[in-house]
Amino acid sequence: MEERLNSIEKSFLPILLLFHITGLECVRKNACLNQARFHSFIWESPRYLFRLLQCIGIVTEVFSVVFLPEKKQPAAIFILASLQIITNLQVCRSGKQIRVILMKLWKCKQMLQCDRNEQKFKASILSYCFVMMVMFISYTLLYRFSNEFRMYQNFIENFDYNSQKLNQYFMLIPEIRSFANPTTTSLGLISLTAYYGFVCFYIKFLFNRIEEKIRHLNKDCSYVLLIQSYLELTSIMKSLDDYLSFSAFVIVLSAMFGLFFINFNIIFLTGDFLRNFIGEIWFLVLLCMVILSASAVNSAFITAKEAIQSLPWKIPQYHTKLKVMIRSECITDISLTLWKTYKIERSLIFGAMGTLVTYGILLATLGGL
Repeated sequence: MEERLNSIEKSFLPILLLFHITGLECVRKNACLNQARFHSFIWESPRYLFRLLQCIGIVTEVFSVVFLPEKKQPAAIFILASLQIITNLQVCRSGKQIRVILMKLWKCKQMLQCDRNEQKFKASILSYCFVMMVMFISYTLLYRFSNEFRMYQNFIENFDYNSQKLNQYFMLIPEIRSFANPTTTSLGLISLTAYYGFVCFYIKFLFNRIEEKIRHLNKDCSYVLLIQSYLELTSIMKSLDDYLSFSAFVIVLSAMFGLFFINFNIIFLTGDFLRNFIGEIWFLVLLCMVILSASAVNSAFITAKEAIQSLPWKIPQYHTKLKVMIRSECITDISLTLWKTYKIERSLIFGAMGTLVTYGILLATLGGL
């Protein structure tokens, strides 16, 4: 059982490693690392570096808000960076639940006797993480050659300092700002969206498996495992919403902010089309990863619930017993939400796009940022 349990964790291993970098204790530490202090320090060092970069990124954004003549965009970035830190701290406190959800998924897969190809699933996770990291690196490198970076650099160079020593230190701020905050934000967003999205896709697959088994159910088939699997999956959905609904809200909010500023830059300000195009795709993928995966789970839950409620008529000899069991245990409605306030549906994408267009037109009418 333990060996097979490791197989599903191996599928999520790229995400778990990213979580480890961002401060979550969700990867099992080798016994030799606990005994060797130096090896343990090496293992923990990415987390220390991540925390340091978070602090440096916040300081540079505070500097930008205080000293830059144009404060709206730095202020928005500062707010989003602060939300990212809060989200990261909240997820760190839920580190154990990250692995518990994976274990429950494995338990459901065993009960339903699914033969899902874990290698293909792991390849999908690896591809997502790799492509998103490459896009982030490309965006960051192109930013250093952008008009926005040159304007920021010129402002720092022409700023009136009290001493020459301060001038030398402040000249490093554009370089630090172009690396620290984007790195910590992207690592946090990529790991969270990958975990949230692929766990949702796995839940959807198992719900569909339950619905398929009930649809082809024989009168002599056991119904107990199907109901137990359904209840276990609803428990996973509840845990996912309890621990990551705020994170999903922050991801959607961050993606909408990113899309808004990038589209505004494309239309009204700069000519850095390649960088803005990469950023547009990056934030759009983040938005779709959360909304499409969560809405798919919500739809699959409704379908599976309807299938479970049809069981008494599928197995007439247990009609009364099944009706009592279903009414007592399977009647609750569960859905994935944004911060437990808004049920995630596919239409949310169109609502988000409409909001971006509306505020873009409004700001353009009022004279821009």
